[in-house]
Amino acid sequence: MKKNTFLKPKKGLTIFLTLLLTVFVSSLNAQTTILTVGSAGALTINSGGTLNVSGLELKPNTNYVINEIQVSKELTAVPLSETESMDKVYTLDADIENFTGSITYNYDDSEMNDLTHDAAIYIYDSSSSSWSEYSDTDSAEFTVTSVFTDPLQINQVTVGATNSLSVDDAMPIGIRIYPNPSSSVINIDYPDDLQLILFNFLGQ
Repeated sequence: MKKNTFLKPKKGLTIFLTLLLTVFVSSLNAQTTILTVGSAGALTINSGGTLNVSGLELKPNTNYVINEIQVSKELTAVPLSETESMDKVYTLDADIENFTGSITYNYDDSEMNDLTHDAAIYIYDSSSSSWSEYSDTDSAEFTVTSVFTDPLQINQVTVGATNSLSVDDAMPIGIRIYPNPSSSVINIDYPDDLQLILFNFLGQ
């Protein structure tokens, strides 16, 4: 019978493995490159096809060509004015332009950042330097999908809370409601008397 002997790892090897594990764990939230289309390269997504880039799905309604681009993913929330976002954002080093079709953002529990499944896609357009909110068109949990019929310019994609308490344009001039959205305290500024009724998501 052959006897197996396991030698005790040397101290130097133990220190090296510990350091390697520490570097790996500390880089989990760092920005990670997940797609690179190199110089003079091109990637074509055919109409009806889907490009899934680590949970971000692009499904164009016509053949769409992506040239020389790098897509990165960072496991952190981004500031969306007064709206919370999930702990994951996709960033492109060059904007995708004139995209029409659907975009689906897949997420899991660890990325929700205390948000509910009632969320919206937020897209950052570097030409206007602003985030825009797009409603979820599917009813599934752990995915948020939006359909775009008008050409879209994309620099970053994340998911955040829906702007459910937006101010109605028909409200009297001078009224101010903040923060928007809110999970606890709502402030209302208006110089005159108001009679207000507040409803929750269930209409109660």
